[in-house]
Amino acid sequence: MELVGHHAGQADTADFDAFAGQYPALLDKKLLTRFYRSSTLASDPARTGWVEPDLAPFPWRQAGG
Repeated sequence: MELVGHHAGQADTADFDAFAGQYPALLDKKLLTRFYRSSTLASDPARTGWVEPDLAPFPWRQAGG
């Protein structure tokens, strides 16, 4: 949700198809594996709440934002 929310805040459209065309990486089923180990995503904390990425920070957080 944080990935979608970040990009939605930058999008210049409310139309889903246009949004998906602007950010096609969000449709990649393996997108989260860039940031999380599969064991982290399968953990109880990840399934019931928020866990920080454990492979790489989200790009906007890495830049300090």
